Amino acid sequence: MRRRALTTAAVCAATLVGTTGLAPAALASPAAPAAPAAPAAPAAPKAGTKADKGADFNGDGFQDLAVGAHTATVGDVKRAGVVTVAYGSATGLRYETSKILSKDTPGVPGDPEADGKWREVRATGDLDGDGYDDLLMNYLQKNMVLWGSKDGITGEGTTLPEGDYTASSPKLLGGGMDVGDINGDSVADIVTRAHHGKYGVSALLGPLDRTSGKPARIWNRDTAEKDNLLTGTVYVADLTGDGIDDVAVSGGIVLGNGTPGGVILKGSATGWVKGAKYGAPYRYEDNLPRASGDLNKDGYEDLGTGYPKQSKVYVNYGGPTGVGTTLKSRVYTQADEGVPGVEEAGDQFGSAVAIGDTDRDGYADLVIGASYETGSDAATTSRSGAITVLRGSADGITTTGAKSFTQNSRSIPSTSENNDHFGASAALVTTGQDGATDLYVGGNGEDGYKGRVWKLATGASGVTGEGATSFHLGTVGGPTGGGNFGYRMVG
Repeated sequence: MRRRALTTAAVCAATLVGTTGLAPAALASPAAPAAPAAPAAPAAPKAGTKADKGADFNGDGFQDLAVGAHTATVGDVKRAGVVTVAYGSATGLRYETSKILSKDTPGVPGDPEADGKWREVRATGDLDGDGYDDLLMNYLQKNMVLWGSKDGITGEGTTLPEGDYTASSPKLLGGGMDVGDINGDSVADIVTRAHHGKYGVSALLGPLDRTSGKPARIWNRDTAEKDNLLTGTVYVADLTGDGIDDVAVSGGIVLGNGTPGGVILKGSATGWVKGAKYGAPYRYEDNLPRASGDLNKDGYEDLGTGYPKQSKVYVNYGGPTGVGTTLKSRVYTQADEGVPGVEEAGDQFGSAVAIGDTDRDGYADLVIGASYETGSDAATTSRSGAITVLRGSADGITTTGAKSFTQNSRSIPSTSENNDHFGASAALVTTGQDGATDLYVGGNGEDGYKGRVWKLATGASGVTGEGATSFHLGTVGGPTGGGNFGYRMVG
């Protein structure tokens, strides 16, 4: 079939620099406290785990960023969806080398579909073991891998079979999926909820075959039988600190009328080992925002997960069994003392989460999006959105020195308007220069749901709006109408 006009593109464009915004509508940035005493240095992460420098699709050592625009028009096909890949450099992302991909791009399986909404840029990792990170696309039962290469994500891709990897293989389910190295062989694996008669967990162990999408091996676990748990979603991180990624399984207790619960499945070379119970506050929801990093610098990755329907963010501290004993897991809301903003129904605090060191004190911090947050004027800023930054410390997350930003914060381009959804997605990208990190924030409702992504710099004082810039699908040569650019992104 003849491909339509929109193909992989590499176009020259400059970053759009916005004008100074209005007075802050939701800004709380008290002076930062003295840096806490540092504990013993954590063990270095093993190659292949998620505690690395982020996605590197072209293997040049710099972090890249993939941004979805699931309602973008492809040729004459409306709401078919595209993905933009921006490549990193020593000075940050270079928009002039960005590539726009769709199902019209040579190599991408399938063809553009009206209302196809090719949407979830879900996770990244080297799934075929060739040294280049790959991009997992995920929407319902339609799972696809776009392969990395020395030229980055070119469009070569493979659709993953829904099941029948083995005679007894369960059907894979979309939504609850993540990527990491769960068997310690330095090749990334896909972990997903799957149907085992009841909802359980399966792992597609890499390397994946680039032609068929089939894994080298598959692990299945009937969590209903073994763990009394109906799996809702899964998260992958090295929670036990042994250099092999683990799986936090969240869902509902089988014999508890759907009572929320979870379990840690420790990764190993030979299979999962049951770890601690995981006090997940979720039932059966999937596609929940998640991020991992060492918030208290104890050598164990910690897990942050958003639950936007309840405007909550859950933090689980890692430990030898996957759950910390010194620091207890807890839930954060805007009602907590020190957290900027006011807790209101429908704010969707937790729409996005990102974890990384934003103030260069050695502790990872937690970035939280609230894409339905309303500013000071409900008539003009309903669901305009906001982001909050909570600092990490030796005692874990602290609300001391917390910050919040909206488009009305000083120097951030554009202004807060109804349905902008600033904070729908968030990613921390390391530039490669002195360990500097930039915070990227998506607002898919900006400009009548065309969407936009903002870049906020970080430094010794944390995230700042000074010098902030923004870009949209048109900036990188994509379709100018519609798009929801920035609804999801991963880096």
